[in-house]
Amino acid sequence: MSLSFREDRRRRRGRARVLGLLVAVVVSSVALGFAFYIGGEHAAGEITALNGRIGELTEANDRLVRAKGEAEAAVSQLRNAYQQLEQRYAREVPKGPAQEIQRQVQIKLEEGVTPQRIAAVVAMLEVKRSCEPAENRRFYVKVPLYRGGGTEAVFGGGLLRVAGSGEAMLNPRNSQPQSFYDPEKPVQVVLTAGDGERQVQGALPLDQTIIGAGAEWRVRMAKGARGFVNVTVDRCKFP
Repeated sequence: MSLSFREDRRRRRGRARVLGLLVAVVVSSVALGFAFYIGGEHAAGEITALNGRIGELTEANDRLVRAKGEAEAAVSQLRNAYQQLEQRYAREVPKGPAQEIQRQVQIKLEEGVTPQRIAAVVAMLEVKRSCEPAENRRFYVKVPLYRGGGTEAVFGGGLLRVAGSGEAMLNPRNSQPQSFYDPEKPVQVVLTAGDGERQVQGALPLDQTIIGAGAEWRVRMAKGARGFVNVTVDRCKFP
């Protein structure tokens, strides 16, 4: 009886250990399954959030692409408009001599000369000129140290006067200014014909035309003897 009892106890303890092991396995499986479930739910939430963010970014990118297209279209329209304005400016705005003619016409209009009178004068102009023989004179260019005369050339009995000033030549030994101008530097010239006056500046030689005192004066200026400018003038009928 004693042996049988002990054997029975051993069998019960063995069954208990097996049962405990099974319970532990079941509990661990349940816990692991629950953990996987929780992890899956969390991952699913993150995936949903990421999908939502991807959608937002995609929509934002689409908006930027549309905005870029609209901006490029606007830039293209502005470029075309600018090119059209440039072409119109090139066609309608005078250049060179025509620009100076327009300026003079505008001045006369502002002074009260009628458009009809200006048009009549222009219509009387001809390519062929009627000019008197050329006159040659010279004048001494004014510089700060010069106090002498001869600083004006007179043509047509005083109807046209030409005078000018310039930069003094420097003494090569001490760089001090002298009493005559430097012919390599620009000069400032004033042409006066009756009530008309023109001021020009530039390096010699210079060619200018001035209308005044009932004539058209074609003036050519070039370097002369030390301190002087030689002037040749054609007096032509005007208009």
